[in-house]
Amino acid sequence: MDLYRLVFDCLTLIAFSKFFVNSNECNDISAATAKIVKSCPQNHKEWIEAAARKGCEQMAHFCSSSEYHCVINAWGNETIEVCAPKQQIVGNNCAEYSQGGKRIQRNRNVPCRNCPSFYQSNESFNYQECYEHVKNAKTSHTTQLTTESISVESTEEKVYQSTSVTPMENSARLVQNIDNQNTMSHIIIICVCVVVGLAGIIIVFTVKQRSWANKICSHFKSIFLQSEESKKTKPDSAIRNVEEGPGVQNCLLEKETQIQDVFYKLNESSGNANSNAVSS
Repeated sequence: MDLYRLVFDCLTLIAFSKFFVNSNECNDISAATAKIVKSCPQNHKEWIEAAARKGCEQMAHFCSSSEYHCVINAWGNETIEVCAPKQQIVGNNCAEYSQGGKRIQRNRNVPCRNCPSFYQSNESFNYQECYEHVKNAKTSHTTQLTTESISVESTEEKVYQSTSVTPMENSARLVQNIDNQNTMSHIIIICVCVVVGLAGIIIVFTVKQRSWANKICSHFKSIFLQSEESKKTKPDSAIRNVEEGPGVQNCLLEKETQIQDVFYKLNESSGNANSNAVSS
């Protein structure tokens, strides 16, 4: 039973590790396709044209739910095109692409009065208010950033602008590196499960072997104690029977009487012999 439980835990660990590895793959591929753009599509037609240029459907064999997005960044001062799994945006806020988390999510700092309480992130073109927020931020220069935010944003912008590799080539390289890492991680997980399984089998076998040895020892010990007790009880019972048996007592009395008769006859014969000697 313990062995079955151990095998089940190992299979569960492998399943969860594969799930998390696939999730990380999707996030890394999304990060490779992210690009800062001057503006996002204004209507459904422009959205379809931009999606065709981006070619997110070509990444379906890497990430099955990857779709075209054009959303604001975390600070609300840039617009980003990216291929990523769509998310449900909740709470009358704009959708954003988190460059740190490598995913689409709700921007809590940028409210959207015209946005519904629930909408899909790949339908952001219907809510131009979010894009207007970026335009106003660039024009008025009122966006307040911390020193760390400025350094991170400038570094990421330089990476996006300076790279000469297309998103698809970058994605292919990234996927190749991820596959190599995943292969090693799967090998490590399988080795760990095998070692744990063998250790569990050895422990179970050792425990059972000790229990069998203890049972055998206790059985032989009980047999030995019974034989010793039987040896002690036999002499005691024999002596008790001798001391308490009426037949034995009668026999002893008869012997004692016979011995007394013999001594009486001997005394009598010796007296007769003495009297004859005196008379002569």
